[in-house]
Amino acid sequence: MTAKEEQEMELEALRSIYEGDDCFKEISPVNFQYRIGDLEDSKAFILDFSWPDTYPETAPQMSLDAFFNNKISPETKQFILSKLEEQVDANLGTAMMYTLFEWAKENQESLMENHRPVVQSVTLISNNEVTTTAPAKKKEKKEQLTKSQKRRMVSKTDNKGELPRGWDWVDVIKVKSKTSGSLGDSSGHEESKKPSVSHGEFKGNKTGNMMNDSSGRSDEEKEDRRNGFSERQNQNALDLTNGENVERVEDDGRVTVYICGGYRDSGAERAALMETVYPRLYLYCKQRGCDFRMLDLRCGLRNSICEHHDTVQLHLETLRQCQQSHCFCFILFVGQKYEVRRLPSAIQKEDFESILQLLEKDKELISKNKAVNFTWPSPRPDISSDLTKKHFQESVYGHYLSFGDEAVNAEEQTDKAFSDEEEARLSPVQDRSVGDVMKELSLFKMWYRLDTNSLPPVYRLLPVSTHQPDIRSSDRRRQKLARLAWTGTLHTLWQVLHFRAAAAVGKQQASILLRTVLDWELEQGVESVDHAPPENHCHCYKREIPDLLDNVENKHAALYVDLLRGQTRLDPVLSLQHQQFVDRIHSKLRHTNIYERKVGWGRTGLDPKHNRSHQFYTERICAHVHRTVVNSINKITKKTDKHDTYKQMRRAVMEAQIQEEIKRHQQHCRNLAKNFTLRQTFLDDVEKAWRSSRRILLLGSPGLGKTCVMAAIAQKAPNWFFGTVKILVVFIGYSGESRNIRLVLKSVCVQLAEAYRPQTELSEGLPQLVNELHSLLALVDSDRPAVILLDGLDELSDEHGPELSWILSPLPPNVYLVVSATTNSACTEILLSGQFTVLSLPSLTTEDIIAALESKLHQDQRRLQPEQWETLLQACQSCPCPLYLETAYSESRHWTSHTAQSCLNLPDSLQELYGVMLSRLERDMGKQLVRRVCMLMSISRHGATEEEILHLLSKDGKVLREASHSSLPHIRWVHLKQQLGSHLREVRTDRTWVYRWAHSELCRLCLDRYFRNEESRMAVHADLGDYYRGRSPNSHIFQPTVWVDVEEDKLKSHWFNLRKLRGLPFHLVHSGQIVPFLVECVFNYEFLLHKAWGTSVLEIEEDLKKAVLPDKEVIDVEVLSGALGLSRAVLLQDPCQLASQLMGRLGTMVMEDRPVAKGDRLKFQLLHTLLDQCSRSSLPVLLPSSTCLLPPRGLQHTLLAGPLNCVTALGGSQQSTTAVTCEVDGSIQFWDLEQRRIIRGLDPAGELVADSLNIGLNDTMLVARMGQDLQVRTVDTGRVVYSESESVDVPIVTIASNGRLLVVFYDGTPRVKVFDLANSCSLLHSTTISLTSEPIHKNNSYVLSSNSIKDFVLFAHRSGCEAGVFSAEEGRVLMVVSARHAAASIQAVDMTEEYLLLFCRYPFRQDSELLHIELYSTQSFQYERSILGCTQDAISQVTVNRAGTHAVAFCCSQKTGITGVVTWNLETEDHKHVTHFPGILKKGLCYDMGLCLGVCSGERCVRLWDLRSRITDQTLTYNIHKSRSDGTKELVTTGEKPRYAVCLSERPGTVLVWNLGRQRFSCRPVSTQHGLFSAADVVLVHGLSLFILTDRSSGRTKAPACFQTLLVFDLIKRSYVRRQTGLAIIPCPQSEFRLLENGATLLGLSETRDHLILWDLSSGSIKQRMDCGDFRDQQQPPEAQTILLWDIQTGRQDASLRKQEDKTEQSEEGRAIEQFVISGDQQVVVCSYFSHQLKVFNLASQNPLHTLEDRSCLLTLSTAAITHSGSHLVLTHYNQETRSPGLTLWDLQTGKVEQDLEQEPEVSSVALTDDGRRVVFGITGSNRLKVWEPLRKSVKSVCGDESLRIQAFSSLYLTEGGTKALLLSGHLSLWDVEESQFLSTLSVDSTVSCLRPLDGGRVRLLVGLSHSPALVTVTYTSGNNSSSSGGGLQWGSRAEDLFDESSSSEDEA
Repeated sequence: MTAKEEQEMELEALRSIYEGDDCFKEISPVNFQYRIGDLEDSKAFILDFSWPDTYPETAPQMSLDAFFNNKISPETKQFILSKLEEQVDANLGTAMMYTLFEWAKENQESLMENHRPVVQSVTLISNNEVTTTAPAKKKEKKEQLTKSQKRRMVSKTDNKGELPRGWDWVDVIKVKSKTSGSLGDSSGHEESKKPSVSHGEFKGNKTGNMMNDSSGRSDEEKEDRRNGFSERQNQNALDLTNGENVERVEDDGRVTVYICGGYRDSGAERAALMETVYPRLYLYCKQRGCDFRMLDLRCGLRNSICEHHDTVQLHLETLRQCQQSHCFCFILFVGQKYEVRRLPSAIQKEDFESILQLLEKDKELISKNKAVNFTWPSPRPDISSDLTKKHFQESVYGHYLSFGDEAVNAEEQTDKAFSDEEEARLSPVQDRSVGDVMKELSLFKMWYRLDTNSLPPVYRLLPVSTHQPDIRSSDRRRQKLARLAWTGTLHTLWQVLHFRAAAAVGKQQASILLRTVLDWELEQGVESVDHAPPENHCHCYKREIPDLLDNVENKHAALYVDLLRGQTRLDPVLSLQHQQFVDRIHSKLRHTNIYERKVGWGRTGLDPKHNRSHQFYTERICAHVHRTVVNSINKITKKTDKHDTYKQMRRAVMEAQIQEEIKRHQQHCRNLAKNFTLRQTFLDDVEKAWRSSRRILLLGSPGLGKTCVMAAIAQKAPNWFFGTVKILVVFIGYSGESRNIRLVLKSVCVQLAEAYRPQTELSEGLPQLVNELHSLLALVDSDRPAVILLDGLDELSDEHGPELSWILSPLPPNVYLVVSATTNSACTEILLSGQFTVLSLPSLTTEDIIAALESKLHQDQRRLQPEQWETLLQACQSCPCPLYLETAYSESRHWTSHTAQSCLNLPDSLQELYGVMLSRLERDMGKQLVRRVCMLMSISRHGATEEEILHLLSKDGKVLREASHSSLPHIRWVHLKQQLGSHLREVRTDRTWVYRWAHSELCRLCLDRYFRNEESRMAVHADLGDYYRGRSPNSHIFQPTVWVDVEEDKLKSHWFNLRKLRGLPFHLVHSGQIVPFLVECVFNYEFLLHKAWGTSVLEIEEDLKKAVLPDKEVIDVEVLSGALGLSRAVLLQDPCQLASQLMGRLGTMVMEDRPVAKGDRLKFQLLHTLLDQCSRSSLPVLLPSSTCLLPPRGLQHTLLAGPLNCVTALGGSQQSTTAVTCEVDGSIQFWDLEQRRIIRGLDPAGELVADSLNIGLNDTMLVARMGQDLQVRTVDTGRVVYSESESVDVPIVTIASNGRLLVVFYDGTPRVKVFDLANSCSLLHSTTISLTSEPIHKNNSYVLSSNSIKDFVLFAHRSGCEAGVFSAEEGRVLMVVSARHAAASIQAVDMTEEYLLLFCRYPFRQDSELLHIELYSTQSFQYERSILGCTQDAISQVTVNRAGTHAVAFCCSQKTGITGVVTWNLETEDHKHVTHFPGILKKGLCYDMGLCLGVCSGERCVRLWDLRSRITDQTLTYNIHKSRSDGTKELVTTGEKPRYAVCLSERPGTVLVWNLGRQRFSCRPVSTQHGLFSAADVVLVHGLSLFILTDRSSGRTKAPACFQTLLVFDLIKRSYVRRQTGLAIIPCPQSEFRLLENGATLLGLSETRDHLILWDLSSGSIKQRMDCGDFRDQQQPPEAQTILLWDIQTGRQDASLRKQEDKTEQSEEGRAIEQFVISGDQQVVVCSYFSHQLKVFNLASQNPLHTLEDRSCLLTLSTAAITHSGSHLVLTHYNQETRSPGLTLWDLQTGKVEQDLEQEPEVSSVALTDDGRRVVFGITGSNRLKVWEPLRKSVKSVCGDESLRIQAFSSLYLTEGGTKALLLSGHLSLWDVEESQFLSTLSVDSTVSCLRPLDGGRVRLLVGLSHSPALVTVTYTSGNNSSSSGGGLQWGSRAEDLFDESSSSEDEA
């Protein structure tokens, strides 16, 4: 194919693929462009490709020269092109365009990782010129604006191309806000600008920054706010010198919508948004993991009247905070009415005095009857008092978007002047008298007072209550009169400013003074957010009522248009102001973001509740706002990585949460260290202490500045080391998570693991984390020391009690620990017992106080009067701590220069000062409001969210009565929040933002102040509990346990309401509501599921400890706790299995809990409801019908974590409670079992990874063995004392003579060595030993005693009948003792002070074995007595406690995968089965009955049991009459719609019948038969009959051995119904027999396995032999053998004949049937023959069909599947020519290969649909299934659980028409192969012995267990809350019961 043809084919493919894709553009047939990323994406770029003539043999030409890429730096472009060239080289010669496009899309982030936009800064100057700030050495040139900048500029120009007046007011505002106090948002209590206040030294984790003004932030700071701070530090140390003073790390996860509009005329629209849109957007954001807030600060208010005139400040500060959120939308509503007028709260001194001078001049002119020059503040458009209707009907601005539709009508603005009569009438100075002017002057002087404390000085508007004290009155009438009086004053002063301020201060300044709240919001709202134009977040909705002027006489018209007072004419002044406001909107916002809508006048104005057209209008607005905000959210929302399972999704969220918490603490440390200026000398003292001690404890009273000092230490610490250092800092109490010691340790361990051992898997439990912490600390080396700073240990919550022993343990080298705590706290007493160097923080000196105060005043541009300064200084000196200084200064910020001295109240204690602050707030904000907020903040769990506070405030009647509102206005809370300032901190907790007290001292004061008794606390807890319980409308939106993203296609994202999951149990318990706590939390399945998923199952176990009822024991709690304990390991990894784990452990227990008599109470009151809820799980789960796991009856173990890898060996000391473990990397860990922790560690010595460990010589020497290698090391230094690696035999080691002598036996040989550990491991003896009997086993031939008495070592040959006593001192065998019977098989030996113990097994009986413990005297070596064991004890390891009273054995079963712990009392001979647990124990030890430990294969934890509580439990004593618990060997269902299932037990002769249709019999069989057959018999099940082949002949005669008798047992009649003798059926494995034709025919193999035989069971004769005779025809005939005379003479003839006979025998063997498979309809059978051929037989015709042959492959059926009808066969093959494995699909009807799939190695299992269109197979060692569709020639991979590893020869089944796959590989898992999704898994404790899917509409399967006779039905619940009892499978009616099941009122299953 030529290059041109290949190009044409690729071009056609590209056109087909990218049809309709706007990213792809075809320039010409050989030139293309492709855009990577969206247009709005800052990292998007366009690739240009051009094909040369020889493409694709030569590379295409690539470039990034498109204009779109002009902001990409040349370095980034070069990097992208270089990476693309690598891909081109890899794909050269093939069609590569699609590959390159997709590769670039997938790797966009990495390609643009170093992208920094190339942007030129633009400076706008007042003369409307645009200049560029160019580099210093380059010539300035005109700024090249982007298209968006040009469009914005054009949209702002008028028809003459000039920018309108006011286009640059934003810059003017910024300048004026810095130079004067005329912003209009400050009062005597607040400054116009609120700069950040230095933290000083106060408790940093309990005090926060003042709320900062973000308007002055640099672009870099805003970028950090959006994208998250960069670490700006090296990999080793925490860099505390950089970073901005921000609280948020990365995106704060908040979406904020700020709504503003007129107080009166936009109420309907704003109310509709809050009522309908807010809940929908809240739910939408929560479903995507974001917080959502919609703020309407005008809600519930009619005007902006405020006591302190700080409305503007509140609005702007709130708006600025909203602009810092992750996603921000500004919604502005504009009508036909001007915003409520307001007065500036502060006027610059020069401006105010100019106004007064002008008024004085007016007074003089009026007194002289001279005219006063009237100055308008701005140009006057045509506005008259009799404006026509047309003026308001016609819009003067065109090109509006009417909610997405283009508006085409546009009118031009007219510009006419007022007539002289109108101007005279409107002028306030016309007809004014001298008295009017004097009144105006007096009002100005009365309400404005000079404040020289501000720099520069300003005149401040006094609080309203200064001259109108009734405004605070509780009397509604008096309050209303005061409000009216103030309104009159406000209007008078506003009129004067409106008409005279321009002449006094200039038009521009006058316009700023007269701005309304809405004006300021517009200016702030349209500011650029993160360099984005305002059109990205600003949206204006303009409403016009065309017939408004026709209804001006309506009493409601004044709410929507400005009318003259008492008249029906328009107010021209306010109309002018409104028109100018609309002009400013159009100058700042493009027409595309201004949406116009007309609506008709209603009876009462705008009334959506009673007017349908108005309702439709508001609905359209709500829909458009919802759509607009959703689009904004979707643009900035990060696309989360897709995960294959819920488990992977949860792990990713958990890891992200931990990393986020770590970064927040690091950022908080930077913020504190940045503002730390004091106590530098104390840091020098810390450095001195650092040199002499690695453990430092900082103590100080509350508020003394411990946290800031800790942050400063973190900053200085890297300078105290040479080289790099790792700094870890945690501020306990900074967030809710940091108050939990378990989560704190998890955070520390994660940071250590990242630094010193990446990819380390950490535990969740506190004890395990403590040990893992010590293990990680041991990895710290001198090249990179670690410094851990833990601040505020006394702030830890009481969830785990004052457990600080982990911090008192010795530190490894190179680790430094600094902690801080409050003096005299409970934890301080514990810390003082450790080896800490204690440093007490000194109080602040006078110089420090003065410096701090002066610094704060300078930052705030303030000063104090001399008497005020003295008062503040003396107060700070009386309590010289930073927290008091900060609080006192905050109070002084409310002082003006005219504040009376009597009001300067600063008590000399922190508690009293807090009291003064709260009293002031109660006076200013309302006592009930402050009281309620303080109560909520103080008693809530780790703070309260804004939604919680507002909801509970609105439910408090006292608060509402005080506020005189039916619902609390939002601005009341905003005002209180602003007044609290730095005392309130907003932090990230429970994945949301909460408000909490900045310091615990304020919390304690509020608790004492507002809670008089315990009942009041419980009442508030109850209110919070009711809030979380969803006792309010829309609780499903605001308070579910989880928000689910329903728009996800496959795995739905789950975002959990951690506030409810953690807060509801907390508040219910603390309010004393234990019963609701049990019902709604502990025994509520969905609550448990979401809590285990969103947090951890450990938190559920902590909740269970709180479930205590007075004077009543709740047994359900104990049982549930035990079940969760057994399933802890599974649920920690996969909490989605909660339903299956609970049902699998408690199902039978709960189902059997029935009342004995009518009226009896159930034993379990709550578990019934819980398990019923499990069957309706919201998640898809595999739900067992009854108990299939170990029930919670046995002894629970404790996990000792600490090893960071899997444990390979366990050893112990004979003298102490020291244990030792070895990991797979060779690391050694020493344990103190009393303290349950690691005390020492050793690095690997060479490549030795021990599989056996011993400790000797008083715990100073370690003996390690790995295979044939032996090594002895010192414990303290790890030095190798002795090593041996040349031995061929495996050494078996024990310790004798109190740990001094090392005795080494060598496996398989009689050689023994004895070493003296006290003498440098010198060799004492090397001898040989012998017993009367020879060793039986070649491997593991010896069993040795783990204990040693004197120098004795007891040994024996495994499975022998003799044991010897070896003297280590003498090096010889002292005595040989024999078992009591020659048939004994010794399994283990051990010794005590009194006895030698021989554990012998006697196979006396055929079906079971009996265990004896034979005791011999250690003095005389004579037999004493025997202790009987039981038949169920399969001993693998034995140990004896040191007291010698008990023997403990670990009984491991490889068949079931379960290990049992059994004990014998050596004196009373009491035998107990203590516990069982899943896993195979590798090594077990027993020090005493309280310290029994072991380690299982593949685990990295040590299990510890305390057996003392179970030794005296008589219910555990073994009873010989107790029925055995045998597993299920085989299960068979009856018929196509099975109602019964027959199970063959592992115990020969036992058969159980189960009724699958009756729930009553789900836990027990309906029939059990014993002794029906022996182990040598073959049992086949057909229907409810057993066909037993028995009476097997010996085969000693020439005739082959065969079954001679057939017994047929009817399970319904419970008797034998047939006995037939005289048969001759060739024995085969039971799996190779098949019953055909309803039990009339038996299919089996011949004796030589070369053909199939069909036996007629009615006569016992052979019906047919299905032979593979055609194989002989295909073989070459043997060549004629020529025999020579020499052959005869030399005997060569016999040799040749024998050789020929051997070949014939080999040929016959080659035809032996290896395996055969039979179709489901029993019509087709396929046989394999160890060859390249398969044989297909038709059982109906009993003739061969086809021979399947592939000479290049060896065909086998070891991994194969056949369809039900026998039409297709799929099997694995290995192509010997190409040396590649694969799969082959055969068409058995034609005998030909249908499809081959090559290069598929390690196929473990395969399944096939009935039509052969889909093949599913598993890959050994992976967690993937592959789906092969031969007809489509497609193969796709489905990933499963990350912990799943598919085993060889696992089982795979297809169900539901091939759409679902069931995999049995250790655990049971379900896959959706149609959607390529992993659905669910069921982790079992034991091995599943058999499994059978059931046909039907739902996924159901029967499971037989290896450890239990129970038959379990496992049902897949699809997560739609449907019970598992229903479904498509029909069980039939009760009339079909065949085993006389008693009638019952229970429902059918």
